[in-house]
Amino acid sequence: MRYVDGAVMFFSLWLLASMILDALTPPELNFYMIGPIIAPAVLITGFLYGLRIPSRDFVLVSAAVWLVCEMMLEMITPKPLSPFLAVSAVAPLLLAGILLHIQHWRQTGGHPRRPGSPSLTDAPVSSNVLPSRRPF
Repeated sequence: MRYVDGAVMFFSLWLLASMILDALTPPELNFYMIGPIIAPAVLITGFLYGLRIPSRDFVLVSAAVWLVCEMMLEMITPKPLSPFLAVSAVAPLLLAGILLHIQHWRQTGGHPRRPGSPSLTDAPVSSNVLPSRRPF
């Protein structure tokens, strides 16, 4: 039953997104042109939702696929789309990147660490951690 619920949910989201994009885009771009372009994005996100992948991966893949859909819409439309639509296509990826950066920053305690730099876990176990110094 879970798969039927997911399929109905993503079909409804596809229909809603197609109608909203039809209202926001120029009259030359209609529902019958928009629907097939965003259908692969809905199928991919629905499939990943059914696989129950981690939410972080789901959000990133979903945002990237919707950005590709916006680029395809830009390619087929006879008139340029509004800048608002371009900003709304890039915004999910930017938001996901910012949230991932903040989450990583919180996990490291607010101190970013370079990939090659040693951490406290790499320190030697002996009590003589600092080398002895010779006087001048």
